[in-house]
Amino acid sequence: MQIREVKEDDQEKIINLLKQLSNREIKIDLNFLISQKDTYCFVIEINNDIVATGTISFYYSLIKGKTGVIEDVVVDKRYRRQGLGRKIMKKLIEKAKKEKVKFITLTSNPKRIPARTLYQSLGFELKETGFFVLKI
Repeated sequence: MQIREVKEDDQEKIINLLKQLSNREIKIDLNFLISQKDTYCFVIEINNDIVATGTISFYYSLIKGKTGVIEDVVVDKRYRRQGLGRKIMKKLIEKAKKEKVKFITLTSNPKRIPARTLYQSLGFELKETGFFVLKI
């Protein structure tokens, strides 16, 4: 097992993994993601297969200071309940600490009970924020 940053040639493997999270058509541009100076995507690789992923991006808020946002945490259904979600989350949190962020935020579908339990076990608190989205 290896935890590493994503590479350009991981694109198809990442798309296949993300399909387990969403029914939507998945189109990603790993070259663009990799080129972002404040975004980091990590994968867990076992036997040359990507079995987990997670992304963290950083931005600066006038009120909150430097903040991290975690997105797209997915563990292949064949490897769930083996601690890989915890490992990828700890890697993302470790990166945030190195970046000296004050807060990390994430959202999680209420139907994803094991994921939400994991986040809470890592110290994340569920907030009633009234999260809004505008699709453009």
